[in-house]
Amino acid sequence: MRFAEGDSPPVVICDIPGVDAAQWAAERREAIEAVLRARGAVLLRGFSVTDAETFEAVAASLVTTLYGEYGDLPHEKDTYRVYKSTPYPARQSILFHHESSHMPQWPSRQFFCCVLPSEQGGATPIVDGREVYARLPEDIRRQFETLGIRYSRNFVQGLDVGWKEMFGTEDPEEVERRCAAQGVECEWLSDGTLRTRQWAPAVIRHPWSGEPVFFNQLFLHHTACLEKEVRELLASLFGEDEAAFPRSATFGDGSPIPDETVDLLLGLYNTLAFRFTWQRGDVVVIDNMLVAHGRDPFAGDRKIMVTMGDMVSRRELSGSRE
Repeated sequence: MRFAEGDSPPVVICDIPGVDAAQWAAERREAIEAVLRARGAVLLRGFSVTDAETFEAVAASLVTTLYGEYGDLPHEKDTYRVYKSTPYPARQSILFHHESSHMPQWPSRQFFCCVLPSEQGGATPIVDGREVYARLPEDIRRQFETLGIRYSRNFVQGLDVGWKEMFGTEDPEEVERRCAAQGVECEWLSDGTLRTRQWAPAVIRHPWSGEPVFFNQLFLHHTACLEKEVRELLASLFGEDEAAFPRSATFGDGSPIPDETVDLLLGLYNTLAFRFTWQRGDVVVIDNMLVAHGRDPFAGDRKIMVTMGDMVSRRELSGSRE
């Protein structure tokens, strides 16, 4: 193993031709785990992992269980636990987020594999949520810690993932059962659109270290993060009540999170972000509870595979602190 220079996350490199990537990772699982807990991310380079089967094997060697029921991403062909990356316009950024942090459960580990790097751009920037928490102005930090975030989502067909794809069922009663079991409010609008609302913390304590982490999906839901033209278009379609938009977010008590607060936070994330240039065959492992990730705009073709594992539930996390 060797580390990148400076304060960047660590880079683990294997230069042995023909080495079995999954076996190599399994034999060094404890060392990789130690790096993840300290830095939040590891880059495995030099293995030339480019197919879903090998990628899944590498990931499986580093977690107890991989997750195959994630509704927000399409599955890679002929696989159950490997997904394609988010289908989002190449010219736009995917803003920083901790995967599924707004949901009742989320992966503690997330893996990315570069099958084809883009010609320009396309980095996967990462940010340590502990650093974000430490640098937040005290008044803003207190608000998020005290109130949490309320996420609203309207599954408008054609504008986002449909509810049937998200829940993996065509049965509305099954959707209602799942939402009730997870503490998610849901209702069916007159046009058949499913609307969900749920509260989630904006700050968590990491289960291993107890460190506070700014942990949420604010940027993927708050309307301040939409392009001006898109926000105006949605207002023309759904009215001025942004709770009717496909996604929106407020403080947990329903009070608005000011656009200026979101802008300040986004600036902080961009200041703290670490970027590297993808190489074909790279595998990146992140501690999803420490590190937020995103995606830069890119030009040309690009293919990144995703998998995730060792799920954590909010109830379990709360219980671990009691």
